[in-house]
Amino acid sequence: MSEYAIQIENLVKYFDGRCVLDSIDLKVPQGCIYGLLGRNGAGKTTIIRILLGLEPATRGRTIVLGESSWQLPVSVLGQIGYVAEGHNLIPNYSVQKIVGLYKSLSAHWNEQFFRRLIETFKLPMERKVSQLSRGMRAQLNLSLAMATEPKLLILDDPTLGLDTVSRRQFLELAIELISRDGRTILFCSHILSDVERLADRIGILRAGKLVVDCELEQLKKRVRKLRVIFDGDLPGEIPITEIIAQKRQGREMIITAANWNENKQAILNIFKPASCTDIPMTLEEIFIECTAWAGESIADYEKEN
Repeated sequence: MSEYAIQIENLVKYFDGRCVLDSIDLKVPQGCIYGLLGRNGAGKTTIIRILLGLEPATRGRTIVLGESSWQLPVSVLGQIGYVAEGHNLIPNYSVQKIVGLYKSLSAHWNEQFFRRLIETFKLPMERKVSQLSRGMRAQLNLSLAMATEPKLLILDDPTLGLDTVSRRQFLELAIELISRDGRTILFCSHILSDVERLADRIGILRAGKLVVDCELEQLKKRVRKLRVIFDGDLPGEIPITEIIAQKRQGREMIITAANWNENKQAILNIFKPASCTDIPMTLEEIFIECTAWAGESIADYEKEN
């Protein structure tokens, strides 16, 4: 078995002549919780569908648990848990009947763990799926996927529809699941505080390209936001590479840059700033800085998402 649960090599995907995935290279190690982030339409769900063999790639190769995505054997499919955005289940089935169907089709089923999930979420076994709230359908879908004890769990916005308490319960259970037997999670979510709490490695898609792929703590160190104040007028262009964003007002300059190091600091010091201080950034703030289009504000991003 490879040391990687997922391998993506030079993945390209076109829809109607439009490139939606552009030469993606990505490796997710066994036992990793990987947070795949991107704005709406960035290509997250397309990558997941290609990994699961639900969508063909235009070019490139994807490997899941050591097998080609386009020819996944039943033995491998049985080791993958998948929760899709929308949590679609057979509406006229009762919860009990849905559970029975999953049990009959699953190579592995942890009844004790499933019962614990059902009790935690307080799901009514006799009620039909169509009678469940959106949040309850999400809880049921998560419980079914996690009870199969998959080696790889793929979650596409899994907490969509859950309230704050239920989201926290899910995250705690996911952490418990991943801590056992080296399981791997590929996790997409618009709630970046959840990703920050759960993931240990982050990928960020922008316009079909993977612009970030590193450990979460490394990402926080690599992307720096600085408040620079000058005694006099602001200098002209400062020749520092990899500036993600820059704002100027009065005698103050806010710089967000990737891979900040001593050389970049030395270049900045040539312009003799009166002060230079770090501005702490959350994962959400880093994400917005890395994916915002030119001239777009945080408010614009929040409105869209």
